Amino acid sequence: PTSQMQLEFARSLGRSGSRDVVLELLREGDLTSTLADTLWDEFCQVAGSSAETGEEWNTKFSEKGKFDMTFGTIDIFFGGLEGLIGSPSVHVLATMRAEHCDAPDSTVKWTTGNYGVETTARTEWCFVYSPEAGPEQVRLTSWPTETKNADEHKRRKPRDRSALNDILGDLNRKLKDLNQVELDVTELLGAVLYTGPMFEKYNTVNRGGALNTEQPEF
Repeated sequence: PTSQMQLEFARSLGRSGSRDVVLELLREGDLTSTLADTLWDEFCQVAGSSAETGEEWNTKFSEKGKFDMTFGTIDIFFGGLEGLIGSPSVHVLATMRAEHCDAPDSTVKWTTGNYGVETTARTEWCFVYSPEAGPEQVRLTSWPTETKNADEHKRRKPRDRSALNDILGDLNRKLKDLNQVELDVTELLGAVLYTGPMFEKYNTVNRGGALNTEQPEF
């Protein structure tokens, strides 16, 4: 059913239905069985988790406030993303590198709220783009890693260019079979970066952080 049909059904139920009608609908929908399946899946995940407290388990899926959402003006709305952060460069890879490695905050350290990884934007770029050169390229003896909510065998590891090319090739074969546009290496790099600590910095901008001068520095 469409959202409009759902709305009309809810209104008619509120006007002429009853609690008993709602109860009967829930019984007919086998809600208890569906809820049991959902809860069982969650219990299995908790059983396999290394978290020692409920709070630690919760922080795996949430982060303590790193940003505040803000409202913009109508001019910002019509200006779109380009009005907020500028037009994109046609030199995508070079610009990505510059934004991660040569920006004023490229070497500013921060620690992620979910896995406790202390890192910088420049370090993350090198970890993803040129891991073969090792952490020494950013004057470290080892790559930043998780300090909580991750067992040792589940902690992140750098992928060399060959591994990334294999992933890209596999994805593009699947996209081609579906008659979809294939990815290029910059899109894959962006996706890999986003699945790591950089998601916190990206989200600070995407959720309005660029409009708020009181946002914490990363």
